[in-house]
Amino acid sequence: MERGLFTRPFLYRLKRFVIEQVIWRWILSGIFRLSPKPMPDVSEVVRGKRVLLAACGPGNVSTGPPVDAAQQVVAFDIAPEFVEACQRNRPEWKLCCGDVVQIPFGDRTFDVSVMYSALHHIPVEAARVLAELNRVTAGRILLVEGLVPERGLLRRALLIWYAIVDGGIHYYTRAELTDTFEHLGLKVETTGQYGPIRHMMLTVLTTAPERRKGAGATRRKGDTAAC
Repeated sequence: MERGLFTRPFLYRLKRFVIEQVIWRWILSGIFRLSPKPMPDVSEVVRGKRVLLAACGPGNVSTGPPVDAAQQVVAFDIAPEFVEACQRNRPEWKLCCGDVVQIPFGDRTFDVSVMYSALHHIPVEAARVLAELNRVTAGRILLVEGLVPERGLLRRALLIWYAIVDGGIHYYTRAELTDTFEHLGLKVETTGQYGPIRHMMLTVLTTAPERRKGAGATRRKGDTAAC
């Protein structure tokens, strides 16, 4: 399921339509009258900055705030099919193939790194991914991730639903991510939960400079040859 979705941009767009339009807007908001809590405008976080968009997919950033205010967006994904699709959808971005656990850029290359609703698809622990984002980022990390409760009926229902339509590897609880931030020395500037059932967490993190040494790729600062 996951391989099919993430190597075929059309299936990914279909999945996004089903989740965002059919489930959230038509059923939960329309039929059940749940009032969605929209994500805040965080354009000032990226305004005029050099931004890295990790695990960009086909360039659809509807799961998080737009990054259009950035001075430059450099995006990457591990799937060549998504890189090609993203290049068509976002010709103004600079694109390349890359792995989130070995990002092909030097330390402190970017002002802001962004990852939207991708952490649960990555087959390594969140700490490795966020440590690598911390390495290449001089300022802030903007993370959006769908959460599951620690226990209860809603947790079981969400895990069943995700297994059917999403194919992720591990769905995090808020406590798991909070513990990871603390372990890595990432300071939470703002955080909140949004959407019709408040399951999407948006967090702005301040990076931890003391954790950068000896991590990740060995490219020199500013080396963008991979793109």
